[in-house]
Amino acid sequence: MKKEMKIVLYVLSLAVISLAAEPACPSCSKYHYEEMLLERVLRNELSLEHTLTVINETNTNVVDALRKLQDENNKVNTAIELMERKEILMETTLDDSVKTALKNMSESLTHILAESGRAIKEMESRVERFKGDLKTPTIQFSALLASSGSSITVISGHDVVFTRVGVNEGQGYDKGTGKFTASVAGLYQFVFYYCTQRDQYVWPVIVHNDKSLQRSSHYGAGNSHQCSSLQANVEMIMGDMVWVRTTSSSYFYHDDGHRPTKFSGVLIRA
Repeated sequence: MKKEMKIVLYVLSLAVISLAAEPACPSCSKYHYEEMLLERVLRNELSLEHTLTVINETNTNVVDALRKLQDENNKVNTAIELMERKEILMETTLDDSVKTALKNMSESLTHILAESGRAIKEMESRVERFKGDLKTPTIQFSALLASSGSSITVISGHDVVFTRVGVNEGQGYDKGTGKFTASVAGLYQFVFYYCTQRDQYVWPVIVHNDKSLQRSSHYGAGNSHQCSSLQANVEMIMGDMVWVRTTSSSYFYHDDGHRPTKFSGVLIRA
């Protein structure tokens, strides 16, 4: 304010000096001159006051504008700082999320691999058990006709019953009927080895479900007990039966040592 008053006084001084320097007007009185001088001073003062008012208003507007600009700048800085904080928070959150996701994926993969390993081992174990189940079971039998030194006659059309059972794995042979019953489907092999009484005939046939598989006839010439055999392979299903029958009256001889008469069978392939 002091600076402004100095400016006003300086301007007034210049005005007074200017007026004092004007040439005297012979036709004007002293009072008229002073009146004009005062009027001019008043006009200049009013002009200066108006100028000062404009300057003050301009200064006020500039200060307000600067204040608003500072406020806007502060707002911008605050927004930038907030954005930077949010960015840091987002980066931290994203980093934590990625780490958590990677950890979860790693744990899931570890669990999956462990479960897969157990499942594979279980499957391998099942396969091994299945392979074991697929193995051909042991089914076989062997039976002798009678006691050693026996001569047995079987009339025509009758079944030959082998009463002395040595082997019967699978329990398929029935010594009461002389028939073998298949408990497992597959390929079987049957052998009938027989000997004849002296000067007598034997007429055997291997039968599968009442159908002839293999037949023969043999004559025991001379004083010896001559021997021969029949062999047949046949595909059987569960419940099929195989046995030995005569097509004519037959005279068998059995000796445990060298001339056995026996019937045997075995499962070759299931």
